[in-house]
Amino acid sequence: MGTRTMNSKAGSRRVMLVTADPAGRQELAAALEVSGFRVEVVSRFEEACARVRILLPDLVLADINTQRDPDVSNKCQKLVQCSIRRPTPAPVIVLSGMERFELTAELMEAGANDFLTGSFSMQDLIRRIEIALAASKPAPISRGGRPELNSSQTSRLDAGFDRHWTEITGAEEPASETAEPFDGMLVGRGEAFARVIGQLRLVAPKNTTVLIMGETGTGKECVARAIHMLSNRGNRDMVSVNCGGIPANLLEDEFFGHVKGAFIDAHQARIGRFEQAHRSTIFLDEIGDLPLELQPKLLRVLQEREIHAVGGVETVRFDARIVAATNVDLWSRVQDSLFREDLFYRINVFPIHLPPLRERREDIPLFIAYFMDRFCLRDGLQPKCLDEGAEADLVSRYWPGNIRKLENAVEIAVIRSQDRRIVELADFPNPRPIVRRAAAASSGAAEGNFKEIVSQFERELIGTVLERTQGNKTRAAEILRLKRTTLVEKLKKLEREPQPVSES
Repeated sequence: MGTRTMNSKAGSRRVMLVTADPAGRQELAAALEVSGFRVEVVSRFEEACARVRILLPDLVLADINTQRDPDVSNKCQKLVQCSIRRPTPAPVIVLSGMERFELTAELMEAGANDFLTGSFSMQDLIRRIEIALAASKPAPISRGGRPELNSSQTSRLDAGFDRHWTEITGAEEPASETAEPFDGMLVGRGEAFARVIGQLRLVAPKNTTVLIMGETGTGKECVARAIHMLSNRGNRDMVSVNCGGIPANLLEDEFFGHVKGAFIDAHQARIGRFEQAHRSTIFLDEIGDLPLELQPKLLRVLQEREIHAVGGVETVRFDARIVAATNVDLWSRVQDSLFREDLFYRINVFPIHLPPLRERREDIPLFIAYFMDRFCLRDGLQPKCLDEGAEADLVSRYWPGNIRKLENAVEIAVIRSQDRRIVELADFPNPRPIVRRAAAASSGAAEGNFKEIVSQFERELIGTVLERTQGNKTRAAEILRLKRTTLVEKLKKLEREPQPVSES
């Protein structure tokens, strides 16, 4: 929530700045960036407690204002506890414009490393940060049989996984640097979210092939990036291929590249995505849409870890981790002879299922707050809050596009609220009426024709799913748990039936 990376070219040490002051945070964040830090800005202490476990900052800088928020001391104490109770604790420096001895004593007793009050120079703050970081850095340790990596790889691998490595191997906890932020998708506090994070932490340090499954908009690519960045390959860029977004006749060239003269327009050689991903991670998104004729070639590549460019004879070996994702039931596609069974088992080594938003409703308020802060920060607006009466309605909605749909709705609400500090329910776009129409149809069943009511509901349901899949009948059938032939027959039947005329 409200997280912002100030500059991707800044230093490797990451500072989480927690402040509700929009003017001060811009100035302070810019100064920290100039001093060589990567800065994440979070405007609410409640969300900072959750994100400090995910963003894994090297240091937390908490700016408190007791006049603006009388309860900020308690919130800051919770943040301090969240920071120092991580497997690798993050030091906390508290900033306050007022000199209050009792407040300083409370926060220092809670575990804060330092406390700056009144007016202070940026040079003094940077010096305090350097001291806190130096004091928190553990001495060199033995890795207990863990593979030796270079310093950049080690920092990525260690971030967020110290406790799991200790539990599995008994090795001591290594020093930790931070991982990149994950665009808000890895936000949550419920059991469903905790299960995903647990699986992510377990598999990320390995080279195991991962299959991420989930509906559209649940954050599959975000999880893939987290796995990559928290692995020993995270110092290189992840390579992504959308298997469903590239025409079948171009996908082989996209995967494997071509040599000069391989075809008429091949005026120069082109390196394919697998070769680009050497010593990194290749993310095969929407792998369920991979054309059947290309699947045997991909299977061989994954088995042999070698490729042949289109038109070439040279064998090129590569070392890339495979992470794939799908929003369809791959096993159903196997049974329908649309996906090879041997390829399914090759990619389904470590499956991670991302639950839809309707199964993690307790996280919806966190997402709303996160996106609200992000859009306000992006557009230079004052921080906004959601009207208390709107939360229950938003939590109860279906959100067919999951997190992505919610993000779009929050952006619209922020724009519609204009200069108001409170975002109201009326600022959000109206939900799709399908559920409400179904309820109305069932309540009026005694007055209408049963067949007509069922037909209308079926028409709306199929239309909604086809809209989600952009007309892809195979994917729509999988979502509806129907055979594709059954769906096609239903569509033909619905086309023959006259649609009811709505009353004006």
